[in-house]
Amino acid sequence: MTFSITAADPATGATGVAIASVFPSVGAVCPWASEHVALSTQAWDSGADYGEPLLEMAARDIALESAAEAVLDNRAGSAGTQLHGTEADGETYAYTGEKATDWAGHVVGDAHTAAGNTLAGEAVVTEMHEAFVDADGPLAERLLTALSAGEAAGGDKRGDNLSAAVLVHAPEPNLTHNMRVDQPGDPIDGLWDAYEVAREHTEAVDDPEEMAAEWGEGFDESIVDFEMKY
Repeated sequence: MTFSITAADPATGATGVAIASVFPSVGAVCPWASEHVALSTQAWDSGADYGEPLLEMAARDIALESAAEAVLDNRAGSAGTQLHGTEADGETYAYTGEKATDWAGHVVGDAHTAAGNTLAGEAVVTEMHEAFVDADGPLAERLLTALSAGEAAGGDKRGDNLSAAVLVHAPEPNLTHNMRVDQPGDPIDGLWDAYEVAREHTEAVDDPEEMAAEWGEGFDESIVDFEMKY
């Protein structure tokens, strides 16, 4: 019922996830990101019971593969779980439990992973992978491009998504890095609309002349620094 992509940009230190689902409010449950790792916990057994300990272990320099296997070994529902992620240095991990609903599977690429379950077919994850490799621009934009490619390849086999989200952790955060759309129909298109608005606003507040005209010379930088909530 969900397809997603995780990735890192080792050159900038950014990590991120983009995800869409027939499940409501997927952005509140499945994607997780920190300065160390980006990951998605999805399918039957998912959420904070996976995301929080994995982020904590990543902060203690425990490799994602070791951390994920430790968590999966202690979860009775892990056979129905899909868990994948990318560390800030580009190392990857992906797991699809045997009870994840068909079609379910994943692709691991260079500094990124794509995975999904209850999909129209394998092409959904392979198209996400290929689109990400071919995409240019900021990490958030590349993730959204991959998500759109997964939808174009058939997405969830049951039809329209209910929610979609993008979550990026970067040394210099901006408003394009944490967006959710929870609306039946085409929330991925909604994410693109939100991305464009957020990008335009970010460019405006990054223009010193425009901000000086609004606030006067010597304005406090705090008014244009957005501390993101993760």
